[in-house]
Parts: sequence; C-alpha cells; structure tokens
Amino acid sequence: MRIRDQVYSNPSGVPLRFDLLAPESDRPLPLVVCIHGGGWISGDKEDMDDIVSLFASNGYAAAAPQYRLAPLYPFPAAIIDCLNFIRYAREQATKLNIDPRKIASFGNSAGGHLASMVGVVDKFPQEPPETLSGRVQAVVDLCGISDINDPRVHHNPIAWSFLEQLMEVPYEGNEEKFRLASPVSHVDRHSAPFLIIHGEDDDVVPIDQSEKMAAALRGNEVPVAFVRMPGEGHAFSQHAWPFLAQTALEFLGKTLA
Repeated sequence: MRIRDQVYSNPSGVPLRFDLLAPESDRPLPLVVCIHGGGWISGDKEDMDDIVSLFASNGYAAAAPQYRLAPLYPFPAAIIDCLNFIRYAREQATKLNIDPRKIASFGNSAGGHLASMVGVVDKFPQEPPETLSGRVQAVVDLCGISDINDPRVHHNPIAWSFLEQLMEVPYEGNEEKFRLASPVSHVDRHSAPFLIIHGEDDDVVPIDQSEKMAAALRGNEVPVAFVRMPGEGHAFSQHAWPFLAQTALEFLGKTLA
C-alpha cells in the first residue's frame, strides 16, 4: 500500500497531509509514525522518505505526517497535529490495515521532541476533555529535545532562535508554558517505552537532554534503552546509520510484539 499527500486534518483551514507505505499483508500491521525535524520551523514529510522505506521494508506500515510550523503556528500546534495524526490513524485503522494498539513514533531532533511528546501525553490541555488518546505504544527518539525549561541555561546558543520561534514568548513570566512544552515534564508510569539514541559530540542538542529524559522514565519505572554514540554529532554519520536502524528495528520488534 502506498498513500501520498492524503489529508488527515484541516486545522484553521490548513490542510495537513501524510504519506504512508506498507507491505502487502493479510493481517493488520504495526505502524511507525516518522516525524521530521527542522527546528520546528522547517522541513516536510518528504524528509522522512528513506526512514519510511526502511520500516516498510521490514514489515511495518510507516507514515510521515505534515505538521504546522513555527513561527506562524507556534506551540502547541505541532504537538496537537502529531496527536491528531495518531488519532486519525486509529480511527482509519481498518482502511490503513494497521493495528491501532501497536503504534510507535520515530523522530530526530525537533522530530524527536514531537515523537517523545506523543509518547508521554494522551491529549493537550487546549484540547476538549472528550478527545481520544493520541499516545503511542513505543518511541524512538534520536537526539531530541526533552527539556525546554530555561532555554538560555540548558541549551546551546544555536538552538535559542528555534526555541524562541516555537514558543513565541520569553521564558521569564511564561514558565508554565515552557514546562508544558517539555516532554520530561509529562513523564509518568503510563508513558510509552523509549529507545533514546544521542551522539556524545552533539553541539546542537546537549546529550544531557536525553540523560534527563532517560532518568525521568526510569524514575517512573518505564522501560527505556539509552544508547550513547561516541564520536557522533547531531547529524549522525553515514557509518552510524546501519547501527541506528538495526537498534530501532530490534527495539520495535520487542516492544510492539
């Protein structure tokens, strides 16, 4: 099955589309939702074509959704869009031939942040209380941001402008908003199992972001595998990708079994 540019949501008149690729199967398949990075201000679903193909060639349905970008659509637009895509997938599970009980998220950098968010929340405070859960059953987070609190203390200068455009307001006086935007703030015992991979030489997202997330998950007795990659920066090297792919596939094979 191949789907291109199908609309899944239309918030404020903005059509959001997704791509999906899946092998032929006589049974519903687990779904991996592949969320692109780009600092919340750039990128598109096509950036995930290779990742989508990887998972589809290994027996998964794999989808890449669009989400609204900052600064035109600041927090929490992108998070709500990702939650809404997962809800859409569950509602359309029969048509998409997926198992709605076996959905994982995968993301790198800002995509890792969004993939993490849908692993730790069912819905966001701005959404109606009767809203269906958008939480996934497993998360693969590659060098994602987990803690947006006090960004000029906890983040490198290269990320400040991205975070400012995402959040729209300064941290001072808006501490609760920044807390809500931080996946680490939402971790509880209901959080999905995580695989977190981070390069030790990452100069965009400090590795302590992943250390904090792993510690929060362990503190709530949530299964987490944290892999540190010596010598790797924010953009993983071509040499590292076969290991990353195999590690992700092994994790998802066990977690979504």
